[in-house]
Amino acid sequence: MLYTLKASEIYLENQILYNSSIAVNEKGIIAEIAPSTDSGEVIDLGDLRLMPGLIDIHVHGGNGYDTMDASYHSLNQISLFKLKEGVTSFCPTTVTASLPHTVKAIKAINEAMEKGVDGAKIIGPFLEGPYINESYKGAHPEKSIRDINEEEIYALIKECKGIVSFAIAPEKKGAMKLIERLSQEGIIIRIGHSAATYEEALKAFESGAKIVIHAYNAMTQLKSREPGLLGAAMAKDELYAEIICDTIHVHPASVKILMNAKPKDKTVLVTDCMMAGGLKDGEYTLGELPVKVENSIARTFEGALAGSTLSLSKAVYNTYAHSGQNVLQALNMASLNPAKALQIDKYTGSIKEGKFADIIATDPNMNIKFVMVNGQIKINL
Repeated sequence: MLYTLKASEIYLENQILYNSSIAVNEKGIIAEIAPSTDSGEVIDLGDLRLMPGLIDIHVHGGNGYDTMDASYHSLNQISLFKLKEGVTSFCPTTVTASLPHTVKAIKAINEAMEKGVDGAKIIGPFLEGPYINESYKGAHPEKSIRDINEEEIYALIKECKGIVSFAIAPEKKGAMKLIERLSQEGIIIRIGHSAATYEEALKAFESGAKIVIHAYNAMTQLKSREPGLLGAAMAKDELYAEIICDTIHVHPASVKILMNAKPKDKTVLVTDCMMAGGLKDGEYTLGELPVKVENSIARTFEGALAGSTLSLSKAVYNTYAHSGQNVLQALNMASLNPAKALQIDKYTGSIKEGKFADIIATDPNMNIKFVMVNGQIKINL
């Protein structure tokens, strides 16, 4: 064995073990979870809590870097930044931009995956735009929002390859056919930035859509006779729902309502973090848009929320501190649930024998003290 990790608490998928240990082999795989084992180098983390590495499936940047910088250096720096908040895997996320700019950004993500990065692992690109609704554009530049053009989209996919997830507003002309075709090819479809009716949202799900982007934000709301996209996210058990738990995008009570409406394995915490994450207030950009950050809240100069400066570890803390979930439930929303949503839970997302040793250790306030990725120690404070 390579390492034995010990701690007072170990968080598994459905239970907490006390005063146990995790054996990690030379391949970076969890080999054994047992009350006591001393194989390899023993790392005793004392009263800290051993947890699965967090997975952020919707993040634009951080620490002064943006996915739309379209460079290996920026993506590597974002991967290192994500480690500090306990993230061991993430989806670099694009914003609406010109097609050449989008292609350049995706190719940079492909390059980073081929070379490897020094921090959190890259799952693959998530394209948030340009095939969204301008009426719910949020911080996406309206000039670059596009109608659906299958020929254009398939040329994009062929040229870039490796696209993991694609955002589509289901009410756009040609959306249902595209959702069905892309889903059949293994691309995870997310719906959002959308004026979709409840019925359109359900049809999108029936066509293959799996995830609703940042529930409550940039979508049709729940009304008594018009449930909208938000109503579909709540009512359709099979749909995953992202949510940004920074107490800014969504009130904690609204978070609690969504989580009570959804099965426990269908809510996914995301950060939607932009380049100002981890930095002081000031002026930044999100893709091509100027953004002003005041009191850690990112907005366009027109006043629209422009992503967040949230860390995923803070989102987990907010969820159990303010929204009525226990620690294990909140943790799963940032580890196992996103892994299931992107169909990578066979390899990661929980502490389980046979999975990659993507493991973190935290104190009770979710401060990150230790991070291991694929069995390699990245942070040990």
